[in-house]
Amino acid sequence: MVAHNSVTKERLISAIISRTEMRAQHFKEAAYVIGGDGALELESFYDIYDERLYIWLATLYDPIIGGFYFSASGRDTEGFLPDIESTVQALRFMETSGLFTGRGGSYAEGLPEGIRASLVGFAKSLQAEDGFFYHPQWGRLISTSRRGRDLRWATDMLSRLGEETPYLTPIDTSDRERTAKLLPEYLRDINKWKKYLSDMDMASNSYYNSNLLSSQTWQIHAAGAEFEDALFEFLADTQNPENGLWEPNVSYASVNGLMKLTIMYSNLRRVLPHSEEAMKSALTTAMSSAPIVFCCQFYNPFEAMGNILENMGRGGEAHQAEKLRRLIIERAVPLIRTTKEKVLTCKRVDGSFSYNPEPRSRLSQRAPVGMGLDEGDINAAAICSSGTAGKLCKSFGIPKIPMFCEKDSDIFFDMLENAVQAEKTAPRPDWFDEVLSEQRDNK
Repeated sequence: MVAHNSVTKERLISAIISRTEMRAQHFKEAAYVIGGDGALELESFYDIYDERLYIWLATLYDPIIGGFYFSASGRDTEGFLPDIESTVQALRFMETSGLFTGRGGSYAEGLPEGIRASLVGFAKSLQAEDGFFYHPQWGRLISTSRRGRDLRWATDMLSRLGEETPYLTPIDTSDRERTAKLLPEYLRDINKWKKYLSDMDMASNSYYNSNLLSSQTWQIHAAGAEFEDALFEFLADTQNPENGLWEPNVSYASVNGLMKLTIMYSNLRRVLPHSEEAMKSALTTAMSSAPIVFCCQFYNPFEAMGNILENMGRGGEAHQAEKLRRLIIERAVPLIRTTKEKVLTCKRVDGSFSYNPEPRSRLSQRAPVGMGLDEGDINAAAICSSGTAGKLCKSFGIPKIPMFCEKDSDIFFDMLENAVQAEKTAPRPDWFDEVLSEQRDNK
């Protein structure tokens, strides 16, 4: 929890005035690219976000453990603890929303020393001798995607803070012979890897399988070029050339799968086949007025479009990429308006955002993180705010517009530096152990 005297009416009013002036200048500049009407829609879109969002976020920081909780119910309920994904997502939100304004712009430069030390200690405490990172509330029998994501979150954060991991990791390429022993069996034998891929039904569930692959990107890279080549041969063979997706129909689900794979293509420096068709499919989905079930459905199309346009430029198709960008800019007004309507379905009364319009997020990659109440969570808050806004700007080809200013940053970091550990007020739920048991059975 936080010391509430960090937030005063006078400080908030001053921050609101400064923030409004800062945003106005950015919208004025955006108008040169997306037009006056587009800039007005973007201004209306940014009105969704105010100081309540970062005040809520600050209450999820645990200064003793050194990490962020997924949600307020996780903070207040026995059995739940901070996790590395929520912690790094909080740090990235601080960067992309403007909360490091006046502090170097990044968490590598701008974290107060005490908070930095706590975060580093927390991440290092999670690593085991097998190189992966495990949380005491979940144990080691976690899903492949949970394990892979936590490995990447933790190593990325420690690297950016200039820290080394206590043990060698499965994605360390400095000693491939030692690293190979830490990889899953199917990433140590090329035939088993090809069998692992061939068992994936991309045509009917590309999102699940793409998420599974994406969570292991750097393990695949560590396994070697032969494993990367086999992956991209498999993806080329299973892609639908008519829509650039891995499913026959253009939908939220199929574009979600596309998004995960565009990240892999970018990270591993490969050129996405049928990129024009894929981009148009993502744009169609972004324009859709179909109801969403979870927030990634309005975020992922923009993430995919931005990645595809970058990928095309890298693949020698920069001129074609700019023609496609014009399609996005021409649709700026309805794109922004439709996206705003979708984002608002996830907004909660305290200014935070939930993963689902009907809140029920108890699990993250099958691990228990909250009670699934009518509340926001860090994953969704990052996606629904600076995530979606930033990808909108990227798709239009305009500089990212910060949500918050230096005065907001001062209030937020005062709250963090005065934080005290929250008291648990609710008992551990019966279903917590049932979920973990079910996960062990599935392993």
